[in-house]
Amino acid sequence: MRTLLKPIGALLIFFLMQLAAGIVLAIVGGTRNVAFTEHAGLLGITLIVSGIATGIILYLLKMIRLKTFSLKNIKWKHAPLGVGAALTGIIAMDLLSEQLHLTDLMKIEFLELGRNPWGIIAIALVAPIVEELVFREAIIGSLLRHRVHRWQAILISAVLFGLVHFNPAQIPFAFVMGLILGVIYVKMGNIVMTSLLHIINNMLAVVEMNVLGDKADSFSYTSALGGTIAVWMYIILSSVLCYVFLTQFWIKYHRKHTH
Repeated sequence: MRTLLKPIGALLIFFLMQLAAGIVLAIVGGTRNVAFTEHAGLLGITLIVSGIATGIILYLLKMIRLKTFSLKNIKWKHAPLGVGAALTGIIAMDLLSEQLHLTDLMKIEFLELGRNPWGIIAIALVAPIVEELVFREAIIGSLLRHRVHRWQAILISAVLFGLVHFNPAQIPFAFVMGLILGVIYVKMGNIVMTSLLHIINNMLAVVEMNVLGDKADSFSYTSALGGTIAVWMYIILSSVLCYVFLTQFWIKYHRKHTH
């Protein structure tokens, strides 16, 4: 039980801070009697504050280490393999998510946040770093320090990362990305690269949404790529490349100090 104490604690803190952000938004929004689309900026600011608070609390409770941000001893020559795994994984899961026709419960909220400066900072910068602190550093890191097997720690974190999104359209994507980022974190021992990749992923979604504009809601990868068969070929190719990149990264990346 002691092994799970810090991971569970980190997850609870994450939930409580998200809940606090929702309560503040509901109170302020209810007081002003305005629709969500009229206070997306307020939601963005609330998420930023709750994210920063989460990081501070985790640090004060010694659930994260400052050296998780250290650039020291990072072997950048192997970084392209990790980047390749993440990018091909993103492509594969984006295409697969559309083919599965999963319900997106957060589509309107994400669209509005992605068009607001505070919302963009929240979802493309603060959220990725906070989630890496929670799901990679606090959860995987703590499990490894308690001698839990690396793959068990990665799998536990990935499952939790998928489930906490509560959105059918995001759960499979988050689970797979949790596996990829978990592997990178375990090998590198810090969240520098995983945070950068997480930021890139979220930023790409924001850029795509703003480039498409009013067409974002009706855009289809299937139509853009020439049909279902073509999409599945891209999914298979991207998945294979992701596996190759990730296994090569796992094999080639070695560091002197492990958990």
